[in-house]
Amino acid sequence: MSGTLGRLRLSGVLFAVLFFFALIAPAAAEEEYYMKHPKNFTVEEAYAFFDRPRTPYDKSISPLPENEAAYLEHLFYTSDMATQARVNMMQYYFAGTQAHKKYLPDYLKIMEEIIESFTLTRAPTEELKKIEELYLIALGEQRDFFIKWSSMRGSMFLRMRSQYKKDEFVESSHKKLQRVYMQLMLLYPSEDIKNQEAFYNHIAALDFI
Repeated sequence: MSGTLGRLRLSGVLFAVLFFFALIAPAAAEEEYYMKHPKNFTVEEAYAFFDRPRTPYDKSISPLPENEAAYLEHLFYTSDMATQARVNMMQYYFAGTQAHKKYLPDYLKIMEEIIESFTLTRAPTEELKKIEELYLIALGEQRDFFIKWSSMRGSMFLRMRSQYKKDEFVESSHKKLQRVYMQLMLLYPSEDIKNQEAFYNHIAALDFI
């Protein structure tokens, strides 16, 4: 009986991954939107770009041990930072200027601060440590993608605007973020439903694909 329930739970999580990540495309074409609406996005505006609510993780309603809930709160705080930075960087690559070169160092500094923050906020369990490793590698691949794009010139640079979702760094980051979400859902099936929504909304908004 427990094996059947386990399979049902796993199949439910897999369905959620496939369904949710099929819905993360922006409401408007990226190039048209960024060219017509250049701005610095707030965290809330970055989420709104993907036509989804920002669902904060609320440790006060979590049934998890306090140290695990506090760690997840930090994880999703950093994912908000990374999402905001990613959306802001994307517009500079579509704006038809060299602005991406000016703002890339700021983006890299934010990524460095996120990574360093986990030396102070350590994962309280081995399972969360593995999730953290996946998450930070995914962020590193997003960082490497922007560095790669900035190094391109001419037609190669312009072509990336329509083909970035096929880039090896973007695809690899996407797969790791899917695994982060699936592992969180498997690890915390008893988490409050609103916090499970926060799992999805944070990870999906962070993903390029």
